[in-house]
Amino acid sequence: MPFFAKGITAKKTRKSKEITAATYQVLASDHGKMLLLNRAAGMTITLPADTTFFGFTVEMIVRDTFSGTWEITCETDGDLFFGAVANVSLTATRSDQFKPNGSSNDTFKVDSDAKGRAMGSHVRFVLMGPNEWLVDGTVLSAGTPASAFADT
Repeated sequence: MPFFAKGITAKKTRKSKEITAATYQVLASDHGKMLLLNRAAGMTITLPADTTFFGFTVEMIVRDTFSGTWEITCETDGDLFFGAVANVSLTATRSDQFKPNGSSNDTFKVDSDAKGRAMGSHVRFVLMGPNEWLVDGTVLSAGTPASAFADT
């Protein structure tokens, strides 16, 4: 007996949304979606307020290698990032793991090739509670890997 109803496939249950604008405000309706980031010049993406339901999850995937800055910020001042992101260099045969500092990092700012602007990079954000976003993922970089976690 199949687990899913007839006609349901992974493609139909895992929704994606392509983002091509310079700015994008993540919506509550984006919960569970993969945002496909496709604007080489860069973009700023703002997460929803921390009053959105706990467990809200969104994943971002770099569809086109950036030459500009890819930045993810919190809508609510005082929100902080927790977790870690792996950074794998495609040119230096190195990798590293970077964590936010837990006290002031509320921005994920990829403003250089060393921080993960390459196609295929992906990060996931989960709202854990008031002022708390869990971040995990893997970014693909060039050169010596560097942290993208920053203060506003």
